[in-house]
Amino acid sequence: MKSIADIIKNFNKQKFHYYYLNGDDIFLEKFFINQIQKKFLNQSELKLMYHLSVDDEDLFLRELQTNSLFDDKKLIVCWEINKLSKKAQNELLSFIEMNPSRDICLVFVAPDFRIKNKFITSLSSKLTNVDIRTPFPNKMKNWIIFYANSNGFKISNELLNFYIDSYGDSLSSVINEIDKHRTYSSSKILDIDDKYSLTLNVDRKYNYWQFLDNIGSKNTYKCFQIYRSLINNNISQNYIVSGLSSLFLSIYSKKTSGVAKKNFYLSNKILNRNLDRYCSNFSEQKLKNIIQELYKIDKMVKTFQFGVEQKIELLILKACYGRR
Repeated sequence: MKSIADIIKNFNKQKFHYYYLNGDDIFLEKFFINQIQKKFLNQSELKLMYHLSVDDEDLFLRELQTNSLFDDKKLIVCWEINKLSKKAQNELLSFIEMNPSRDICLVFVAPDFRIKNKFITSLSSKLTNVDIRTPFPNKMKNWIIFYANSNGFKISNELLNFYIDSYGDSLSSVINEIDKHRTYSSSKILDIDDKYSLTLNVDRKYNYWQFLDNIGSKNTYKCFQIYRSLINNNISQNYIVSGLSSLFLSIYSKKTSGVAKKNFYLSNKILNRNLDRYCSNFSEQKLKNIIQELYKIDKMVKTFQFGVEQKIELLILKACYGRR
């Protein structure tokens, strides 16, 4: 999967411009489409948008296969591509494979990430896949600074951290809050001391790895904040306990043998990269106590006993507080 920066930088080196956008960050989706439009079209050429849950698929396919008499280029952006009929799916795949056109730029916005079928897999394999997933906080900072510079204002580092911490489930959410802040501020430099009321977004969603990272780093307040968010967003206790077990078994394995055993492998690269730091935060005995406690909580979950939530909260306290 390629980054937006890579696509834009090497745009003129590509013969054909057929893209499949993987991710759900609306800001990055709009940004990519706008950048492609600037690169591919002049002012008189067409950008066509199809939402295939409502737009006529025959019209979409006809437009795809119609060549301009004047060699004009056109950008075609499609949402809900999974709504095409079986016949239309085959026609689309055949067109992309057999009749690639230099005069058409195609951008397909991936449907819900849970939708995986033969058509979606085949389509995405024939296109350049572009990463528009919400970036990690350090990359998100760079995007917001870029956005601020592009729109003629600056934002203090303290305020930037506040918005990422409170609204960072997506880049779009952070930028939306910053834009609201700008409407209340006459200054070209946004600061946390502005009169605009800064309120915490209690509905903010977090990635589960962020919970594990903060408990491994012993950030007590952040652990509880993310844990409450996970519960409010219907993340199961079984999933939470399973992840905690993988984390602490990986830390214990790394600490005692110098390497995390494969059966305790953490798939997230940030957690793996930080494993040595987590090891320094816990003694072997404390890790044994936490793993034993997780075993008891796991039994409670599987036998549908009450009090699991309180037990997990107590475990967070024990893990984050006290001696190593």
